[in-house]
Amino acid sequence: MPTTRPVVEKGSSFEELYTKYRAGFVSVALRYVQNRMVAEDIVSDCFVSYWENRSGTVVENIPAYVLRSVRNRCLDWLRSQINHAQAHSAIQSVEERLMRQNIATLEANMPSTIFMSEVSEIIRRELARMPERTRKVFIAHRFQDMSYAEIARLYHLSQGQVQSDIRSASRQLRAALKDYAPLVALLTLLH
Repeated sequence: MPTTRPVVEKGSSFEELYTKYRAGFVSVALRYVQNRMVAEDIVSDCFVSYWENRSGTVVENIPAYVLRSVRNRCLDWLRSQINHAQAHSAIQSVEERLMRQNIATLEANMPSTIFMSEVSEIIRRELARMPERTRKVFIAHRFQDMSYAEIARLYHLSQGQVQSDIRSASRQLRAALKDYAPLVALLTLLH
């Protein structure tokens, strides 16, 4: 039974591999990520990763192996972009809701609603100060009514991490709103 020969000789240098296949692999990546710099980074990272780990990997077809890595990294990047877009949308939704609340407050000109406007501003400010993951998790739970399990799946976290982030965000908001606690409690009871 004849053995299959690698498409590229195992003795090939990094420069030979990179020069021969880079442009084609960048074209493939660019087709999916639609950003030349990202595509070039993905391809370069895949070549470097293969080259650094080649001694522990037996690969018969090096270009196919690197191309598969490019494909997987493109998938990871696209998934990451979806998560970023969803988080950005959630933040915009919260900001829009706060602006609408501010408009209603100014139109009503009621003291309690003026305080709620201040509370909303404090919440917005504190959300902006939170680490990105904590903010995303908190917004998903409190403003989008997502369960811990749904959030864990969306952001590839454990439910314990989700619970910890929500607890951390809640502590931060409670500390920032300590002077408004009686008002918030009263308004909550009235609604």
